[in-house]
Amino acid sequence: LSQLKRVVRGNYSNPPTHGGQIVASVLASPQLRSLWDRELGAMRERIKAMRKQLVEKIHARAPGADFSFVLAQRGMFSYSGLSKAQVQRLRAEYSIYAIDTGRICVAALNSKNVDYVADAIAKVIE
Repeated sequence: LSQLKRVVRGNYSNPPTHGGQIVASVLASPQLRSLWDRELGAMRERIKAMRKQLVEKIHARAPGADFSFVLAQRGMFSYSGLSKAQVQRLRAEYSIYAIDTGRICVAALNSKNVDYVADAIAKVIE
């Protein structure tokens, strides 16, 4: 068992350098760096657009709810302002996962699921 622990420990304590080497190669190549910058920009704009759609769709379903603060947030995640009880309802009733603080992954939203998520949020805030 101790030998197995040693092998496992080595894998987790000293991860392979493969990922780091890929990043170094991309950043060192002007052509790859440019492509990466464009792809990153496209993802940033997509997440921003999904954030906007989510807020608009929640407002359409729950006009009294103000989720405009979500528009000022940046990044792949957003704090929704939902309570722990509301988050638990999202999980139990709609199979939508958020952490107990109400943080949701905006990057996981897309044109096929944003209506469902907005509907679910509107229902749990009633």
